[in-house]
Amino acid sequence: MKRAALCLLGGLFFLSDVPDVEAKTIGAASCKMLAAKDFDSAVGSQVTITKADVVVADGDQPAHCHVLATIAPSNGVEIQLPLSEWNGRMLFTGCGGLCGLIRTTQGADALTRNYAVATSDMGHRLAPGENPRAWTFDEDLVEEWQHRATHTATLLAKAVIATAYGREQDYAYFRGCSTGGRQGLTEALMYPDDYDGVIAGAPAAQMVTPNNVFAYASNTRPDGTNILTADAITLLADAVLAACDMDDGVKDGVLGNPAQCTYKPEASRCEGTSTDRCLTDEQIEAANKVYDGARKADGSPFYSMGYAKGSERDWIAGFIGTNGRGPRRAGSAQFTVERKIGPDATLADFDYAKHGTSGSPVGGLIDFGTDGKKLASYIDDGGKILLYHGWSDTDATPASSFYFYNAQAEAFGEENLPDFLRMFLFPGMKHCRGGNGVNTADYLDAIERWVEEDEAPESLDSYGTTEEPFNYIAHPLDPNGVVAGRKIFPYPASSVYGGSGDVADPENWIEN
Repeated sequence: MKRAALCLLGGLFFLSDVPDVEAKTIGAASCKMLAAKDFDSAVGSQVTITKADVVVADGDQPAHCHVLATIAPSNGVEIQLPLSEWNGRMLFTGCGGLCGLIRTTQGADALTRNYAVATSDMGHRLAPGENPRAWTFDEDLVEEWQHRATHTATLLAKAVIATAYGREQDYAYFRGCSTGGRQGLTEALMYPDDYDGVIAGAPAAQMVTPNNVFAYASNTRPDGTNILTADAITLLADAVLAACDMDDGVKDGVLGNPAQCTYKPEASRCEGTSTDRCLTDEQIEAANKVYDGARKADGSPFYSMGYAKGSERDWIAGFIGTNGRGPRRAGSAQFTVERKIGPDATLADFDYAKHGTSGSPVGGLIDFGTDGKKLASYIDDGGKILLYHGWSDTDATPASSFYFYNAQAEAFGEENLPDFLRMFLFPGMKHCRGGNGVNTADYLDAIERWVEEDEAPESLDSYGTTEEPFNYIAHPLDPNGVVAGRKIFPYPASSVYGGSGDVADPENWIEN
C-alpha cells in the first residue's frame, strides 16, 4: 500500500472527531465540513472545494459524500466517499478522448462496492459548443492533460479521504480506458507512489493518432475518393471470417486470435475484367497497408501491427462514414496534418518518414526513460498493471498495448513480466466496449486479488452483454443480459472452445 503521496499531510487538518484506524464511516456534518478544509499543502497547489454534500442512497448506489473541487489553475476534480461501510480502497477513474468533463458514471460500479471514487476533467472544462481542440494550443493545459492533472487530483483524493475518515486508504487503484488507459500507464511511470495497482484499457498512447492517419490515408486516393468501398470492406470482412472464424472452435463471427489468421487479401483478387465480389489490385494494396500499419523507408514497420483482422466492418465508419455521418477518421487526421505540417496542409501532404510518428500535441506520449526501465520504481514497490485491449479496436489499435508490453519485455525480460504486468486481449471487442464478442470482465476483483493477496490473474472470465455504458458494468452481471462468454488468458496465450458445454460459459474455454 503506497503512502508516500500523503507525506505532506503530516497530521494537518484532520477532523476533531477522528475515528480509529479502522474507520469506515463519515457523518453528514463531517462531509459538509470538508468544504472548509485547507488542502493546498497536500496537493502543492491552490485547492478550492466548491461542493461537499451528502447524496442519499439511490438503487445500488450507497449514500455518499459528494465533493467537487478545482485545483489551480483549472483542474476539476470529483470525489465520492461512502458514508458507511467504506471498504478501505480508493479508485481513481480515467477520462476518455480529449476529456474536458467529469465522467461520474465511470466509477459507479466501484462506488456500489463501497470504494471511495475520484476522477478529473484533466485540467480543462469544455463549454457547450466550444471547439474541443482549442485548448490544445495552450502548452500548460497540454501538460495538465498529459500527466499533471491526474497526479494532483490523486493527491487531493487521498488527502480528502484521510481527512474524512481519519485514516489513509489501505489500497489505491487506477482504472481507465483509452485516454484513461494512457493516464494509468503514465501514473505508474511518472508517479510510482500514487497507485498500488493500475487497470489500463486500450491506452491511447504513442501511435494511436498517426496509426489512424496512416490507415485513413491508405484508403484515400489523392482526389479524396475511397479505394476500399463499403461493399469491398464487407467482402473483405466476410472472407476473413470464412477463412478464420473456426480457428477457435466456434463459428460465431469472432476471431479468437486475429494474429494467427492466415487469410491474405490476395485470396480475393479479381480475375479477368469482372470486379464483382472480388478485390482489385489497388484494393488489395490498400487492405494490406491497413493491416500492416506504417512502415519506415527501409520497409521495416514502425509498430507491431495496423488494424487487426476481424475489425474490418468498423472500417466503414472510420474510412467512409455511416448513417449520414462522415468518416470517423477524417477529423483527427486533418487535425494532425494541420498541426504537424501547417494550416493549409491536406492528407495527401502527410508523410510518415518526414513528419514523424508522434501524432498531435496531445498524442499521449509515454516516456520509458533513457534506459527503458522507468517503470522499475513502480515494480520495486510492488505495483501491478492489468493491461487489456479489444482485438477489433480501430480507434486505438492493439498496437498501443503491444508497444507498452514489448517495451517492458525488452527492459525487464519477458520471463519477468507476469510478476507485474499481464495483458489480456478481448476477441471481437471494439474500443473499450461493444463489438460482437466479449467486452467486459471483473477487472477490480482481479487487481484486488493480485495486489492484496498476491494472487495473479491466470485468466479472466469475460462476457458480452446487451448493456453498453461508456466502459464499465457492475459485477456480478445480470445473467439475463449475458449474450457471450469466454475465458481469456494472459498474452501470449489465447483461448479455444473446449468442445463441449455452453459456449457462453467461460469455464468451457481452454488455453491455447
